[in-house]
Amino acid sequence: MLLLTAFLDTSVILSGLHSPSGRSAMLFRAATKKKVKLITTPLVLAEAAEYIAKLSIQPLQLEELFTASILTIIPNPPEITAEKFKTLTTDPDDVHVLAGAALSGATVLLSLDKKHIITPRVKLALRPMKVLSPKEFWRWIMRGNIKLF
Repeated sequence: MLLLTAFLDTSVILSGLHSPSGRSAMLFRAATKKKVKLITTPLVLAEAAEYIAKLSIQPLQLEELFTASILTIIPNPPEITAEKFKTLTTDPDDVHVLAGAALSGATVLLSLDKKHIITPRVKLALRPMKVLSPKEFWRWIMRGNIKLF
């Protein structure tokens, strides 16, 4: 069985750290058990680092995600690649997320941003990659589309 891969944006990482019982945190537990490979970029982690204090998250919690091999960090997308994704979202700060996800080769892009990332336009452009929220991801798994456990 192939390992399922998921690219995480900042919102999912922060949600997983802030709410240990939530669906985003379930991703971290699945990755710890090697049931799913979670991928992100240094730019996404830098964004997360900017917001952790506002959410009362300890910096060590973020650091632990990659020191414990929960997250696989791939290089940031080249600027020329990111440019190709500018027309897909109204938020220029999300372009690097779309480019990183596309370059990652992941099965799914996970985000909580329904306004800029989980949109029909982005879903169409990134196909065959799925673009889902963590809640939608776990529903997809439970429907039997993918066997994780």
